[in-house]
Amino acid sequence: MRAGKFRGQFRRLAESRDGNFAVLGAIAFVPIIAVAGLAIDFAGAYLESEKIQNALDSAALGSVRVYGEGATEAAASEEGEKFFWSNYSLPRENVAEALAQPTDIEVQEALTLTFARGVDEDTATAEFAYEYKPLFLERQPFQIRRQAVAARTPSAEACILALHHTAQRGFEVSGSAIADMTGCVIVSNSNHGESIYAGGTGKLKAECLYAAGGIYGSPQAVTLACEHAVEGSPRVPDPFASKALPKASTWVDLSGCGVNYVSGGGGNGNCNGTGKTPKNTDGYVVTLKPGTYRTFEVKGTVKLEPGYYIIDGGRLELAAQSVVTGRGVTFFLLNGADLLIRGGATFDISPSLDGDWAGFSIVAEHGNTEQAVINGNSSSSLTGIVYLPDAAELQYSGNGLTGGECIRIIAQEITLTGNSTFKMDCSAELADKKLNYPGAIRLVR
Repeated sequence: MRAGKFRGQFRRLAESRDGNFAVLGAIAFVPIIAVAGLAIDFAGAYLESEKIQNALDSAALGSVRVYGEGATEAAASEEGEKFFWSNYSLPRENVAEALAQPTDIEVQEALTLTFARGVDEDTATAEFAYEYKPLFLERQPFQIRRQAVAARTPSAEACILALHHTAQRGFEVSGSAIADMTGCVIVSNSNHGESIYAGGTGKLKAECLYAAGGIYGSPQAVTLACEHAVEGSPRVPDPFASKALPKASTWVDLSGCGVNYVSGGGGNGNCNGTGKTPKNTDGYVVTLKPGTYRTFEVKGTVKLEPGYYIIDGGRLELAAQSVVTGRGVTFFLLNGADLLIRGGATFDISPSLDGDWAGFSIVAEHGNTEQAVINGNSSSSLTGIVYLPDAAELQYSGNGLTGGECIRIIAQEITLTGNSTFKMDCSAELADKKLNYPGAIRLVR
């Protein structure tokens, strides 16, 4: 009796049009809600991953710039982190969980930056991974992992690099100087508004100008082969900062040299082991050997044998009437030694093409802030890299010959004071040593 009554009630419920649709609809709506929630969660995760990617792109680009400018990996990582966290913040629910359970979600460790320095380019890789918590449905978090790789590629060769970061007129063409540097790129690391300056009656002709700061030059004063000078350019790090200099040894005794030839000479005796200086000096040439000199001041006609000439705390000076020739020669200024080549001096100096310092003609150690002056005349020639990385200022006056000189100059501040021309095609004369200006900074992936 009861079973029959139950079957009747069930039959009436099934045949009823009042509630069965609502019940069946409610049952069917459960998977629809689940699918919608799943779609919303995945859409949210996708949008979140895109925000992460944009922040990683900024971090990679920002960090590879400073890394390429010479920053350490730690400093470049710190810069990359600033870029990332200024462009990205965790979703609110993840922030709350991170604050509540800091040992479970190591947010800072989720961001990693790695660097590589190669011959052709510097790279920075930024990667971020963390557990994304779904918004609607209660299920296990899933991981979002994104990566960005940026590269800083050097461009063509430069011939002038002013290293100072804040100096007014890191590079300057002053007075009535005429600098024909066709094919030559000039780079200044200073962020000053007049990082590169060419004004007055001076003339500057160059391939292009790159400055971390601003560039001042009247249209009449500057002629460039590139479309326009580049302001706000990335800085170029000291390319030779890690090279080790030779050590000073016992000073060479010059007392036997003629007083009319070198400072410190006083007699007609043995001159650095290369022979006695005659009393009649007309037409005589003193030959000097490599070694360590307290002061190297040349007054007369001197020939230098190939090798390293170390100036230990004194001065490298070529007097106005001096005539100096030397092939395969490199001068090193140690312990505060300074450099003065006076106007009227005649010299023909080129560096060795072998050894650790192949291609360098004059080198000062780091920490040597003495001002340096190089003047020449129309018969003078200086080939090679003049590397004075901490010199407060290098004043350079070239020879003005049409053919130009194969020379590269690196100092804190550089001022061209006379007529000078520079060659660019001289890799052989510089032992294939190159100084590159900044090229493109781009995302690789």
